[in-house]
Amino acid sequence: MDNISQVIHNCETCAAIKQAKRVKPLWYSGRWLKYRYREAWQIDYITLPQTRQGKRYVLTMVEATTGWLETYPVPHATARNTILGLEKQVLWRHGTPERIESDNGTHFKNGLINTWAREHGIEWIYHIPYHAPAAGKVERCNELLKTTLKALGGGTFKNWELNLAKATWMVNTRGSINRAGPAQSEPLHTVDGDKVPVVHMKGILGKTV
Repeated sequence: MDNISQVIHNCETCAAIKQAKRVKPLWYSGRWLKYRYREAWQIDYITLPQTRQGKRYVLTMVEATTGWLETYPVPHATARNTILGLEKQVLWRHGTPERIESDNGTHFKNGLINTWAREHGIEWIYHIPYHAPAAGKVERCNELLKTTLKALGGGTFKNWELNLAKATWMVNTRGSINRAGPAQSEPLHTVDGDKVPVVHMKGILGKTV
């Protein structure tokens, strides 16, 4: 009986992941056509059950021309953690962007963020409140990420922090023919045909607060 239950559970998990994979946003539209890969990002926070390590939020960062997702788990959604996440996952991996878009949350709209953006030559754009299309890219990735995390947790968000790297990888390689490993997965490409690199960094300094 236990084996039957396990098979049913596995099928439900696979079905949830397959359903999530069907969501394939159209990344090239309107205002994004003038940007090249790495130049524009949309960011947001999602809230998940608090872990034993105190993590409760994930900073999600979506590259506007490809839909490439970067994630960064933190205990609190603060301006400092936003900057740490952007530096580790965006600037140090992909280069300094020209434009970052976000909502008007206090963790984004404050003096610390404005000063940091100005010092790095980044144009920071705040979305019009209650105008969903403005944040469409990151919102769709948020839902896809949460669906994948829940599927990996067996229908719950159990162990979401442990599963975050895998879930992010699954979002970024959805549609790939071979998922044996990142090096064998079909890479994302920009409208100009450039490959989106997968960079693994270890020993990065900096702590979340």
